[in-house]
Amino acid sequence: MSTSIIRVLRNLRRVGIKDYFRQLNAIGDTKSGRLVGIDSYGNKFFENTDEDEIFLRTRWVQYKEHYHDVSQIEPGWHGWLGYLVDTPPNALTPNQTSVRSYPAPQVIPTGTGTRNAYVPYSTIKPKISSWSPSIKERV
Repeated sequence: MSTSIIRVLRNLRRVGIKDYFRQLNAIGDTKSGRLVGIDSYGNKFFENTDEDEIFLRTRWVQYKEHYHDVSQIEPGWHGWLGYLVDTPPNALTPNQTSVRSYPAPQVIPTGTGTRNAYVPYSTIKPKISSWSPSIKERV
């Protein structure tokens, strides 16, 4: 919950009653800040640099859909939210944004389904053994 009643009332005045209760339901706190950008999914990203905000809690996202999931955020915006970069993705030039080319994974033959397949074996004595009857002569 918010830290002081003054901060709560100030944020209520800044964001309005509808967004105030939406924030309380979504993130459990009330925040007001400037709109930094909107991604292709329709999520809105905000930042507040006031002194009364908690350290590393100055950036947040307002999801378009009611179901909140981090997988609904683009990678560039995810890095900006996590303070990995200071520049939001919408402020970068096209030559600054790049897509990594990952190397193709090496295929290692495992021999599964052949005689070369790995078969683990136990090196300890089994705790249960089968019963084998022994016949003794009667005297």
